[in-house]
Amino acid sequence: MDANSNDNFVAPEDACPNCGERNADLLVWLDDERVECQRCKTVYEPGGPRDDR
Repeated sequence: MDANSNDNFVAPEDACPNCGERNADLLVWLDDERVECQRCKTVYEPGGPRDDR
């Protein structure tokens, strides 16, 4: 693994709340507020409230 392997990852707080995906190529913006994870198809607001209680 080279030193630049994590360059395309989003911050942990912006990762998919369902599966934890952080690869920006798999997190597709739907509009100005929502992202769809291409791995598990969850739609969420990055950095928004979580249901991880």
